[in-house]
Amino acid sequence: MIKQLLSAAALAAMALSVNAAEVTLWEGECNFGKDWTSDASFAIAAYELNVLGNETAVLKLHYTLDPACTYWQLKAASNSEGWPALEVSTELGNEYQCISMEAGSTSYNLPLGATDIATIKANGIRMQGYGMIVTKVTTDTEAVVDPNVLWEGEYKISGWNSGAEFPVGKVKAGDILTYTFTAAGSENAQVLVKGSDWNNLLGTTKITQRDMATGAVVVGVTQEMIDNCGGKIFLQGEGDCVCTKITKTGEFDAKGVAAYGARIPGVSVFAVIPEGTAKVAVEFDAVPEWAQLCDKSWTDKEFPSETSNEGKTVTFTITPEFVTAVAADKEFIINGLGANVVKVYYPTEDAGSGIAGIAAEKKIVNVYDLAGRVVRHNVESANAVNGLAKGIYIVNGKKVLVK
Repeated sequence: MIKQLLSAAALAAMALSVNAAEVTLWEGECNFGKDWTSDASFAIAAYELNVLGNETAVLKLHYTLDPACTYWQLKAASNSEGWPALEVSTELGNEYQCISMEAGSTSYNLPLGATDIATIKANGIRMQGYGMIVTKVTTDTEAVVDPNVLWEGEYKISGWNSGAEFPVGKVKAGDILTYTFTAAGSENAQVLVKGSDWNNLLGTTKITQRDMATGAVVVGVTQEMIDNCGGKIFLQGEGDCVCTKITKTGEFDAKGVAAYGARIPGVSVFAVIPEGTAKVAVEFDAVPEWAQLCDKSWTDKEFPSETSNEGKTVTFTITPEFVTAVAADKEFIINGLGANVVKVYYPTEDAGSGIAGIAAEKKIVNVYDLAGRVVRHNVESANAVNGLAKGIYIVNGKKVLVK
C-alpha cells in the first residue's frame, strides 16, 4: 500500500527550517511486476510536488530489481486521463517511452525540465514499470539539471552488457564528450560506442583498457555518429571497467573528421570513407616514431605518406580500392609508436581539377589506374601524367583524362 509520509507544506517547512537538501515525496512498496497493469503503478499527487522548482528538478527513485528478469524498465507519465508519457520518458526511453534501468542498480535520477514540472504540478505523476519494486521517491530541492551532464551513475561493463545511454538529441556534431572511468578493468578490457542497431557506431573508435586507465576518455561527436546512431548512443563492452559520468566538455571542428579523441595507437576506427577520398590524415599528440594505416586485418597498406605540423600529422595517400574495402568492413586501423592518435580526418584539396590543376601543384605524387594499381611512383605532380597512354588516371584523388 502506498504510504504518503509528508505533506507538501511539511516538506517545504522542513526544507526552510533546516535547509535540508533531500525531501521524501513518496515512500511505500510498489511491485511493478511483469504485466504493466494499473494495479502495478503508483502516483504522487500534484500538491506533493509543489516543493519542486519551476525550471529543473531531479526525482530519485529507490528500488530493488527482480533477479528473475533480464531487463527492468520505468515509465513516468502525467497522472491525467490516458497517462500520457512525460517528455523525459520520450527523450530517454525506447519507442514505448520506457527507460531502462541498469543491472545491479538500486536508484535512478530522473531529470525533469520546465514542461514536465508544470505538467506534474498540475496533474501529479504516475509511475509504471517492469521487474522493479519501488520503495521511495526523493528530490533534492537545491539540485539543478546541468545540461552538460548527459549521463551519471555507476555502470560496470562486463559480459557485453550495455549502459551509459543518452538520446542523440542532447548532442550535435562537434561536441566533445568526456567519459569518466573510475576503473579500467582487466588487461583486455574494451568498450565500444554503439547506436540503436547495436553495431559499432560509425564515426567512433574502440576504447581500450589503456585508454580507460587515464580516467577520462574523449569522444568527439562526428557527423557519422549523428547520422547512424538511430536516436541513441550507449556503451557496450567487457572487462569489469566502470564508467560513472558522461559530460560535454567543449567543441571541435567536425568537418571531414572520421574520429576524434586521444587513443593509444593500434586503434580501430569505425567509419566508411567517403567515395572519392584520396587522403587520410592522422593527427598525433607528439611526433610518432612510426605510423601505419592498416586494413581491418592489421595489414600495413604501405601507402605513401607525408608529415606536417612539425611531424605530428601524418597524411596517407590512399587508393580507391582501399576506400571500397573500408566501405565493406566499416573499419580501418591506425597503428604507430611514441604518440597517441588525437584525430583522424579527410583533408581537403584546394587545387583545381584536371590536367591544368595538376600542373599548378608543386609536390611529389603517385599515379594510379582505375583499378587502384600504381602506374607511377613518387613523380612531380606537374609531370604526373605526361607520356602516359590514353585513359583516365587518379592523381591526388582526382580523375585526370589523358587524350
